[in-house]
Parts: sequence; structure tokens; C-alpha cells
Amino acid sequence: MTIRSRTLETYEVLRHDLLNGRFIPGSKLKIDTLCRQLGVSPGAVREALARLTSDGLVVAEAQRGFHVTPISIEDLKDLTEVRIEIELRCLRRSIAKGSLAWEGHIKDISHQLHHTSMSDPNGSDTVNPAWTELHAAFHDALVVACDSRWWLKLRDSMFWQVERYRRMAVPFMKEPRHVDIEHAEIAEAVLARDTELACSRLEAHLRKTSDLLLRLDGPFEDLVSKTGSNDRRSRSQAGSRTPTPT
Repeated sequence: MTIRSRTLETYEVLRHDLLNGRFIPGSKLKIDTLCRQLGVSPGAVREALARLTSDGLVVAEAQRGFHVTPISIEDLKDLTEVRIEIELRCLRRSIAKGSLAWEGHIKDISHQLHHTSMSDPNGSDTVNPAWTELHAAFHDALVVACDSRWWLKLRDSMFWQVERYRRMAVPFMKEPRHVDIEHAEIAEAVLARDTELACSRLEAHLRKTSDLLLRLDGPFEDLVSKTGSNDRRSRSQAGSRTPTPT
């Protein structure tokens, strides 16, 4: 394996673990520990962490090294507002520029997502990885016809920041949600080229995700403090909960 491919593999493994909450937000990422765990060189880990810093999943501080990007209620609120503004801008341009092939792509992804179980086939309280992948592909498909690569780049960054919150929160989800219907209604409006309705439905969908996360009794430390609930107790009870799509 070449140095470049080893660095890429290290990046992908760490990115997956960061998105899925395998590292505690705000915790220090020790290069020597990661080298031992992944069986790679310090150079590969440093390059991967530098790239993850650009992705916003890792924070680099002088004299302090690398840390997992913290999470907070205020950050999620701010992130949601910025994400909605960018998503809607991209969606408007995508609807205006989208071709018949674009429409067909949305229909195909929607069909696959609809027929993929959200529950993990392995029986854990996590979401089915195949569903998660198709969920991301569905949201990508809606905006892919946008003719601005910079708006799409910003949109992609915002999507994965919220996705990190969503995945970490899955074990805490209690409220039922008919996310399949929400996706179908968004796709219906987009394919009808009803820009205002499509944007309204997408915004409602994104806000509902944020609202659900903000009502949880974890995993936010400041939320635990605010509500007086016990995060450790919440985690011990999480195993009995059915994952709810967000």
C-alpha cells in the first residue's frame, strides 16, 4: 500500500468514527495512540487529522494538538440556520437547472431509500448503515443540479456537521417520526418543479431534525446541565429504545 493510500484509508476510518460518535466531543486525539490502534505511521495520522480539521470534524490548536470538535446546543442551533439557508439556495438552483436525468436520479434514490429498512439488520440500536448511506444520497440528489460548486461545497460541509449530531443522538431518540413520508413529499414537490413548496417542505424537514435533537436528554453536556437529567443514566437506558430516523 502506498503512503498516499494509507493516509486516505486513515482519514476514512477516522472520519467514520468521528461521524458515528466513537470519540467523545472535545476529547484530545493522541497521535501515538491512533498510530497503535490503526497500525499506521505518525505522518499518516497527522495528514488525516489535518484534512479532518478542514472538514470541521477536528480542531487543531497550537501547543495543544488535535481535539474532536465539541458539540453544544448553541452550535446546533446556529448550524441549523446556516444549513437551511444554504440548502434552500442550492435546491432552488437545482430545480431551475435540473434535467430529465436529474429527475430520474431522484426517483431512483427515493425508491431505494423507501425500500431499505432503517433498522440495523444486526439488531443493534443503531440505524442501518445502508439506510444512512441512501439517506445522504437522497439529500445529495436533490441539489446536485445546482450550478455552483462553491454552494455545493458549503452545503456538503453543513450536511456532515449535522449528520454527526444526528448519528450521536440515535440511541437517545424516543419520538416516532414518519421520515419516509417527509422524504416522499419533498421529492414530489421537487419533481413537480414547485420551488416554493419544495423549499417549504425541505425547511420543515430540516427544522424537525434539529428540534428533535434539541429535545433529547443527551448527548449534550450543557443540555444535561440545563435539564438536570443524568447522561450516564440515559445511555444505560438507550439500549431498549428503537432508533428513530432524523
